[in-house]
Amino acid sequence: MEYNVEELKKALIEKCKKESIIYALVAINRHTKEIILPNSLQDALNNPNYYVCTCRKVEEKYQIEEEK
Repeated sequence: MEYNVEELKKALIEKCKKESIIYALVAINRHTKEIILPNSLQDALNNPNYYVCTCRKVEEKYQIEEEK
């Protein structure tokens, strides 16, 4: 099952809140929702199985930006 982008964003925000993360650059597997720190950003960006994004806490909210 492939998760949509909004589900992936929600999973990342929940993890950041739980672990008090202020800023993260991650790759999220579109099929499993596994969140990883990619060894190579370029490899993750070129792999269609991953959604690559940054998540940052601004005041009390989290903002997600897709990396391209």
